[in-house]
Amino acid sequence: MPVITRKRRRGAGLGWRGCPAVSESAMPAVILKSAAKALAQFLSDPRLWRILLVSAFVSLLTLGGLFAGVWWGVREGVDWIAVHWPKYAGWMKYTEGTFGFVTAAVVSFLLFPTVIGFVVSFFQEAVADAVEARYYPQLPKADGSPLLASLLAAVRFFVIMIIVNLLALPFYLVPGIGIALILAVNGLLAGREYYEVVALRRLTPAQMDISRRRNRLAYFLTGVGIAALALVPVV
Repeated sequence: MPVITRKRRRGAGLGWRGCPAVSESAMPAVILKSAAKALAQFLSDPRLWRILLVSAFVSLLTLGGLFAGVWWGVREGVDWIAVHWPKYAGWMKYTEGTFGFVTAAVVSFLLFPTVIGFVVSFFQEAVADAVEARYYPQLPKADGSPLLASLLAAVRFFVIMIIVNLLALPFYLVPGIGIALILAVNGLLAGREYYEVVALRRLTPAQMDISRRRNRLAYFLTGVGIAALALVPVV
């Protein structure tokens, strides 16, 4: 995993913990190049194919669970309102099916990137190991993250994304800015979280913070790309 350095010394080939060192100005290009390498490896590496197939299955399962859960919640809510406010029972019961379906579809679509981000976080270590083994074999073995620490980080990420997306949900429904806001919010969160998960394999927390501050825009745009892919159910 490339890391930044303010000024590369002549002949210096490695940065923190044996990582290839690159200049700050070159970081966006490095991120795009790394993404292209990862995509190419997905098309040829059986290890990543297995992860891709499992992720696709979990994505579809998650989407179905979201849809069913929201639809059930809407129907239960309509029944509760009908009991406590009978005067609304007639038209609400009449529109219950259509309203429930539309609400479930919209909410599932909007929250899908959040939930699948939580699922994907469990595969990041395996993907990082496979990519480093192919493209950076000269690097020493990464420390990795303990299972409990990875689980806690994934849960924290999921809770933060759920809270932020629920707060932003009404604005997601505004025509013209909804999709852009979804990409911006989830891109900001995903770019930071996925960077931290990978960076902690080889950087200290202090070094990681320095790199993140110097390359906010590059990591944000990377997160936007991840969020855009997450809007496609099988990705």
